[in-house]
Amino acid sequence: MKAGQALIYDKRLFHGSPPNSTAVERVAAICSLVPENISTHFCYRESPNSDQIEIFEVDDEFYNTYIGEKPEGVKSLGISDYEIEPLTPEILIEKLGKKTSYPKLPLSTNTSINFNPQFLEKLPPSPQKIAILATNEYEGIFRNGGIGTYYQTLSQKLAAEGWYVVLLLCQSQQKFGGDSHIPALKHIFSTSECFDVLNLQPMHLAILSQFKEWEWVDYENYCALFFAQAIASAFSRSFIYIEFPETLGLGYCTIQAKRAGVLGKNCSIAVTLHSGQEWLYEAHGKYASPVESWYLQTSHYEQSAFEQADLAFFPSYFLKAKVESYGWKTNHALHLPYFIPEIEPLLEKPEPLRGDLRLELNPHGIPIIFFGRLEERKGLMMFIEAIKLLDTDITQKIQIIFVGKTVQLQVEELKHLDSEQYIRQQLDNNYSYSIISDLYSQEAIGFINQLNHPIVCLTSHQENFPNAALEMGQLPVNLVVSDTGGFREALNLIERKQGIHWFTPSDARSLMQSLKIAISTYSETPSIPSQDSIYKTNQLLLLRRLKYLNLVIRQSKIINSNSRNGQPSSQSLQRLVELEKPQDYLSEVDKELFPIASDKLSMLSFEERSYLQNYTKYEYTGSGEIVDLGCWLGSSTIPLAMGLNDNSKVDSKEERIHAYDIFVWEPYMNKHLNDTSLEGKYQDGDSFVEEFIERIHPWNHLIQVYPGDLNRIGWDKHPIEFLFIDAMKSWELANSILRNFFPSLIPGLSLVVHQDFAHFYEVWIHLIMYRLRDYLVPLEDHPFLYSSKVFRYIKAIPEELLQNFYSLASFSEEEAEAAFDYSLAITPKRMKSNVAAVKVMYFIQVGNVERAKLELSQARAKYERSEWSDLVDVEEWLERANWFKQYR
Repeated sequence: MKAGQALIYDKRLFHGSPPNSTAVERVAAICSLVPENISTHFCYRESPNSDQIEIFEVDDEFYNTYIGEKPEGVKSLGISDYEIEPLTPEILIEKLGKKTSYPKLPLSTNTSINFNPQFLEKLPPSPQKIAILATNEYEGIFRNGGIGTYYQTLSQKLAAEGWYVVLLLCQSQQKFGGDSHIPALKHIFSTSECFDVLNLQPMHLAILSQFKEWEWVDYENYCALFFAQAIASAFSRSFIYIEFPETLGLGYCTIQAKRAGVLGKNCSIAVTLHSGQEWLYEAHGKYASPVESWYLQTSHYEQSAFEQADLAFFPSYFLKAKVESYGWKTNHALHLPYFIPEIEPLLEKPEPLRGDLRLELNPHGIPIIFFGRLEERKGLMMFIEAIKLLDTDITQKIQIIFVGKTVQLQVEELKHLDSEQYIRQQLDNNYSYSIISDLYSQEAIGFINQLNHPIVCLTSHQENFPNAALEMGQLPVNLVVSDTGGFREALNLIERKQGIHWFTPSDARSLMQSLKIAISTYSETPSIPSQDSIYKTNQLLLLRRLKYLNLVIRQSKIINSNSRNGQPSSQSLQRLVELEKPQDYLSEVDKELFPIASDKLSMLSFEERSYLQNYTKYEYTGSGEIVDLGCWLGSSTIPLAMGLNDNSKVDSKEERIHAYDIFVWEPYMNKHLNDTSLEGKYQDGDSFVEEFIERIHPWNHLIQVYPGDLNRIGWDKHPIEFLFIDAMKSWELANSILRNFFPSLIPGLSLVVHQDFAHFYEVWIHLIMYRLRDYLVPLEDHPFLYSSKVFRYIKAIPEELLQNFYSLASFSEEEAEAAFDYSLAITPKRMKSNVAAVKVMYFIQVGNVERAKLELSQARAKYERSEWSDLVDVEEWLERANWFKQYR
């Protein structure tokens, strides 16, 4: 219940919280349960600022009809003076200390937290960008992989981009004192050294002292918050990015504190989905133990942290769908797969193996590897069951190797065993096997890579976005993989196609069948993804993350200038993510690889490219085709393909994008190649279709290419859901597009985007779209798109309007005047001068040069000189009016 709302339970529970004037959600501050034998009173003020209050005696039925106005027909008990008692944090602490069972918090004016003086001396002047990675696992400190590998790779990528990275280890008893032996990390802390390195005030000590041993989740939460406060205090001028996993809700308190303004306005917090309690419980399936008392509270922390973070990331659509099924809100969440672990050094120069591992390199049979934590959720019991189902002649030919961390089992009847004890109990002396349970991730990869044709089994009942698949998928080994979403998405990311034997999740018999097939072909070496493709994918993921981080930095600047309470403005971060240009932190990235972010090799703006990607990712339904008319080098096609590739709602994606271009080089194109690898490559008349095909290669399965004259190629009449037009360069092309493509638009659904709407030359777009204004209406709720304009196709256009052959003669001067008035009315202010330039061009084309000069003069007087770009361009055409006689 929020401030200003009321809940009446049995007509005796009253909520009297005053209106909430802050940007922070809160619950009711005043609530009373009134016994039945006591008459109830209602208090009324004329306005929130009134210093008098009138008291009425009311009965239970009063609230059935009360609508917020001054009560009528009830007894007034008189008017009294009304004064609000000031409530400071110190007064609140004092009052709560008297009324609750928690220890009374000392009254203190100093609630700040800093590092101890001896540590403060080690800190540098304020770095520009600080990243705090709070996690309970980190590869290189712990032997686990998984989430630890994610944070290790993330820290390396951020450090390479100039971030000052601090690791905060939760649930760890190790003490680091801020020292780091890992190059990517400037400092390492654990929550267990909270008392050692932080200068805690009595208030903070009292908070921590109240928690019992079993309340360790809350304890870790507050310790993480206190470290965040200390870092924010030490680097008050830096931008601070904090990332938590959703696991255990470790960021819950920090996020609440940030929302309340405790961490300042230069801080943003992200939460990434990994493995929350609800999903883990489901993933354990029949092996899950009964729910413990802390489960529901921890699940609440996880959900709240994810929903209320400034940035929320999900690595796979499978995991996103899972948390949605638990009731989580994910509309603000962003798809960001894990970085791919780069294992090329291990493949090219294998590290020498330690002695015990060398003994395992020559097993007595075909190596069958169980790869992953040795627990129920990873399919350990099902794997052993499948092994037992194999025929004896097969089991005599294999050597089973378990590579993963030994853990205590969770299933109730086996809690007395750890996984190694369970394996020995089940396999006994009937099978040849070994258990290797204490490897770092890179040691495990190096070991498996040196085995002779191993078969690696990834058998989880469910998976989030497993690093195991990203790692094993890069090795030239056969894989037996559970056909669950997380594995599919991870292997698709690295484009691993060959040597994969899928089996039905949680089905031991299906696993056994896949094992038999893999064993029968074990000596075949599958092709693997190239390390170049791995690098490029990682660079793209890095770019995406940097874009989001750049946007929260810019959002924090907006908050600093426009907001008193440190909360986001009404413009959502999601919209900023879609609109803003992430250029500031890409110095180390070859921008030509990333058509969304870079203006190179593109005639579209960043806003236009982002819009195309976001449309196919979030809005495209698959009901019709996507048509790209005038794709040039792919700056429209590639964003469309990237979005479609990430669209979770559309199943059939093959060749849904239809890219048209004549692909013949013209001299004006040269200026768009400056400072690129293509500069000077093409001469007038050269074909560049091969370059286009090369650039769309990662998405070529989504795209059908139509090289040649658009007028001759036409369309096959399939329904069109999205029509992007950057080819309406003449009356002839305009008529061809109208006749061939517009009849296939879907009423009520299709969008038409005119990329040249605000370009001075294309007069016909404005005249024709005005003629068709009853059928195609402008969308006003999309972001600013420079020269592009988006229209919704609301009803079918009569055939006679589409089959006309339009020219300048088809439109009277009066209709043309109305058309440009209409276009100006639907154009954002920043582009109105361009539409005014189109109007000047219209009078040039109809031969009324004097009127064109008048319109040009009026436009220059009306618009700022900085907006004259197209007005300058159109002036050059005043002397060429006769060129357009053929169209009059």
